[in-house]
Amino acid sequence: MTTFAKQFSEANYLSHTVHDGTSSPQAPSQVWRPPLAGFYKINVDGALKIGDSIRGVGVVVRNERGEFMGACVKSIQASYGARQTKLMAAIEGMRFSIDMGLNYVILEMDAQVCIKGILSTEECSGTDGLLFEEAKNLLSKFRGVLCQWTPRSGNKAAHTLAHFAISCNDFVSWIEDAPMWLLPVLDADVLPQ
Repeated sequence: MTTFAKQFSEANYLSHTVHDGTSSPQAPSQVWRPPLAGFYKINVDGALKIGDSIRGVGVVVRNERGEFMGACVKSIQASYGARQTKLMAAIEGMRFSIDMGLNYVILEMDAQVCIKGILSTEECSGTDGLLFEEAKNLLSKFRGVLCQWTPRSGNKAAHTLAHFAISCNDFVSWIEDAPMWLLPVLDADVLPQ
């Protein structure tokens, strides 16, 4: 971890602390919180359509001022469970951020088990294991990266995008200009300054 990232992690700014690969929530924030200057926050979420094999992943990237930098949604035809769908969202979020050329990021999601698994040094088998390994591999592509949990109330934009993704045919992205229907969610999601 870079010195900058370590200082950030230790500044009690995160909504959780990480010690030896485990995550423990502190007082949960009720709204999205911006990252420290120089970092971009990648919020991700996954959604399932009950009784169907369609899964949706949503990703939103914002800077330290809470400004929208980009977002993407992807519809996945698979029989993944909730955890696997959220892992796919994390993977898609990191891929999207790498494609945007971002080097210092915070991956944030509302699935503690996924954060713990991504940070764990233990091996996992089956589909979960493959997804955790892919996520860990993508983490290594960033110069500075932190992973943290937030309650769903701090992840509303990604949650909204994930549900929208279910109705999409494939992959849709927005760079710098958010879709009009997402603007009220983004505005309501940010902590007042």
